[in-house]
Amino acid sequence: MICRSAAALGADGMLLDPGTCDPIYRRASRVSMGACFSLPYAWAETFPAGLDVAREAGFVVVALTPVGSARLDELPLGGPDRVVLVLGAEGDGLREATLAAADHRARVPLHLNVDSLNVGAAAAIACYEMFARRS
Repeated sequence: MICRSAAALGADGMLLDPGTCDPIYRRASRVSMGACFSLPYAWAETFPAGLDVAREAGFVVVALTPVGSARLDELPLGGPDRVVLVLGAEGDGLREATLAAADHRARVPLHLNVDSLNVGAAAAIACYEMFARRS
């Protein structure tokens, strides 16, 4: 679902950490409805150190986390910033080292005391918010 949302909402590619499932694995490719075959991706050999490569290429690194973060729609990003959205596992979220490696920490604003969303839903909302700024 994340790959499909990223492709549909304007992502240029995906940077995967060593623990991420293979996006062209049979089940993942089926869930993405084939979007995994059209969206370029690369594996970071180490993580979060691999984020430095993206930053050096001009990307702003935004870690999605519901705790201690700014609202996603209020991030101080300018116009067509190149953004890397960093997503964590459901439940565990992102490790502290990964959060520390980010330029910004952001959350999807939620209502009714709901503490978090499914990572796929949060990814879709974040992709829409970040990539809509480019148009």
